[in-house]
Amino acid sequence: MRERPRPDQPRGNGRPPQRGQARPPSGGRSGPPRDRDRSAERADGERGRPHPLLPPATRTFWSSARNQVANPGLLFDRFAPEAAVFGDRTDATPRRDFLREVIAAAERLAKDALAEQILVRWEATVRAAGAEPCSVELESRLVSGLGAHGPLEIGFRFDRLGFPVLPGSGLKGVARAYAHLVERRDESDPDFLAVFGRVPRSGEAHEVGQAGALVFFDAYPEPGWRLELDVMTPHYPDYYSGKEPPTPWQNPNPITFLAVAPGTRYRLAIGLRQGASDPDGRLRQLALGWLRNGLAQLGFGAKTTSGYGVFRNRE
Repeated sequence: MRERPRPDQPRGNGRPPQRGQARPPSGGRSGPPRDRDRSAERADGERGRPHPLLPPATRTFWSSARNQVANPGLLFDRFAPEAAVFGDRTDATPRRDFLREVIAAAERLAKDALAEQILVRWEATVRAAGAEPCSVELESRLVSGLGAHGPLEIGFRFDRLGFPVLPGSGLKGVARAYAHLVERRDESDPDFLAVFGRVPRSGEAHEVGQAGALVFFDAYPEPGWRLELDVMTPHYPDYYSGKEPPTPWQNPNPITFLAVAPGTRYRLAIGLRQGASDPDGRLRQLALGWLRNGLAQLGFGAKTTSGYGVFRNRE
């Protein structure tokens, strides 16, 4: 192992390093530093690079294809302009303009043949698991995935094809919450235990755990679904960031985000786990009733206490 030279020890050029002396650029090259890329800076100080992290060939292709994109999830997660990331200002609204592009892409996808084909494939999958699909209609706006990671401070949940799906794990949680909070059922109830299973409590053996007999599938929107713009305005931004108490002189901070429009219809399905038994379909009907009532009374997604994510409990 080579010994690290002492500060006063001569180096390869025979001269000891001088304190305060500027070091040459990396790689041993000398000369003036490279000019900083100022292509992003405009006269008015606006951060204007559209997509600074994309390779040049990708940027060239994107500039010609962006108006034909039919995957709003890809657009939202990967192609947000830099100005949209930093938010709107009083004299420009780059984030709102970008979200309108996402909404336009969603409209193209909702009218595309893929919207019908994905439902045909989904229905074949759930019926193979013994499920009987049904539809529910959204009564208020729905927001899902607000805390998801992404380029903007407010996220949104899309699947890989760009559909605003409702995850089956979340639907199962809504059904369980309704059964527990409204009907006062718990793991001592045989039907509750059969539908949702249980995890071992502290001190219990792992073998005590039990998987539920049913599978809650992801819910897909029917063709014609729409996205809308919505806004929330925290009036105490410094309070929420932990800087100071909620004082009246703080500046409100409007935040624009995406929401599924009221009137959108979703397809629900609850099937049997492989190896489980429900010969008369009683458990599936019971769980579906819990789910429909939960969506109508508890809601789904974020901001349910403000009236978001409420469904109509009828066909």
